[in-house]
Amino acid sequence: MPERPPPTASPGLFDGLLPDRAHAADCLGDPVGLRAHPVEEAELGAAAVDRRRREFTTARWCARRALAAAGAPDPTGPLRRGRRGEPLWPAGFTGSITHSADYRAAVAAPARRGGVLGIDAERAVPLRPAVVAAIASGEELAHLAALPAVAGLPWETLLFSVKEAVYKAWNPLTADPLTFRSVRVAFLPGTDPGPGVPGGRGGSTGHLTAAPAGPAPEAGPALPVLSGRYRAACGLLVCVVHSRPSA
Repeated sequence: MPERPPPTASPGLFDGLLPDRAHAADCLGDPVGLRAHPVEEAELGAAAVDRRRREFTTARWCARRALAAAGAPDPTGPLRRGRRGEPLWPAGFTGSITHSADYRAAVAAPARRGGVLGIDAERAVPLRPAVVAAIASGEELAHLAALPAVAGLPWETLLFSVKEAVYKAWNPLTADPLTFRSVRVAFLPGTDPGPGVPGGRGGSTGHLTAAPAGPAPEAGPALPVLSGRYRAACGLLVCVVHSRPSA
């Protein structure tokens, strides 16, 4: 069983963004002395560099905290890796993990039939034009251009982040490869200011939708349309997508 680390900064960036019965745990930085579960350590491998080892270990510590809050009967067990590198959640639960710069977060919830969940976090810095052109359709580019300017919220980077979260949510449902053009994203900024982040960092929040684009999967069920929320705060962008009722 992993060691219990000392207290660390938890900014609560996902507070107020999650669907019903989902719980988040996040962390700025890596607690000193935190150790991975031995099974996770073995799967990570001895060749992993120090930065990868720290983000992996802290993110899975966040996942165990989220599982405990969601009511998992044994949240201390290992989160093994699937064939695509995704975390394998305990039976009866689902979730998602993210890390960016020094920020790590995880969300967990009781599993529901057909329910999917994905999160992502990115630094709130603009993307290079070539990257934007690669990830956004013409329709999405026009949508981004029509959105209001918001300090600390580069819309194109949030688009990238949402698509990353969507891939995590859809990944268990399809064997087909997903690309940036597999999903069409739209934002609804400022429709709900949302609660402030602990410490007075409320940031900018809003709603979003993510729908399949392009041909339907060759195998498996049709991919669901997803709803979600986002927040820009603390120099970061975070988002959650899901196919379940909001809280």
